[in-house]
Amino acid sequence: MQGPSKMICASASSMPPAVYGLEGWADLPEGLLHSIIPLLSSFLELHAFAGTCRSWRAAFASYPSKSTFCTLLPPLLILPHIKVSAPNLPSRSDDGHELRTCQVLDPSNLKSTLRCQIPEETFQKLHFAGSSYGQLICGRGRNCVIVDVFTGAKVLPPQLPFGDNTYFYSGMLTAPVASPNSHLLLCASSKQGGQCFLLDWLIGSDSWSKLQLDDSRIEQIVEFNGQFIAMDYYYKLYNLSLAPQLGLQKIATVWWDGNDECCPYLRPWIVVCGDMLLMLGWR
Repeated sequence: MQGPSKMICASASSMPPAVYGLEGWADLPEGLLHSIIPLLSSFLELHAFAGTCRSWRAAFASYPSKSTFCTLLPPLLILPHIKVSAPNLPSRSDDGHELRTCQVLDPSNLKSTLRCQIPEETFQKLHFAGSSYGQLICGRGRNCVIVDVFTGAKVLPPQLPFGDNTYFYSGMLTAPVASPNSHLLLCASSKQGGQCFLLDWLIGSDSWSKLQLDDSRIEQIVEFNGQFIAMDYYYKLYNLSLAPQLGLQKIATVWWDGNDECCPYLRPWIVVCGDMLLMLGWR
């Protein structure tokens, strides 16, 4: 592969002045790296890009449209309880926490050998609430953490606005962590009072918004055509709004044969498939 300086000389008229004088691939400006990311066509290429060096990983983390990859590329399956050897990867994160290297499967190419690193304390101390945009959402007590499964980087929201004895049911991000106006949505309950809450944290702010739930808990939240759809424990569907305040509006649902309730023998799950919102049932 030719060095950056040779590549620049071949197309100097199309390159911004900031590119001249680069000494290595790690010095490429963020804007140029962002123009490369949409050209990547598989998760294997995305991981190779993000794993090249710190500056490339930072450029990938700040890329504003990572959510488009959710529909263009197949999902990945992280196997957190299968440890794999990775002598070329660091054993600790930048903040000193021990990292566990886990196997990752690409369903479109089962022969691929992918790995990710997750802080060991995530497995030992925290409860899993959900995953979103390559991040694990976990918590324990009043504390919640968002963990990047490929870099180990963490985002720490403010403490939850109720007691220490907390149970986490579900969580999701409305956009990548680095995107402007990204929110963390979380359903949790205080075991002391038995009350269940839907919580909303605007990433970077210093407080949560909360909505007390009456008789159920939110099991799943998905984004569909710019709207957020929530499903509770009894499989009722709601439109979830963030503004002007956090709220849920029930969606009238007809199941089959005119029934207004789901068959108790099925366990539905919401799936977004292109321009369709599907509810899959399994026994």
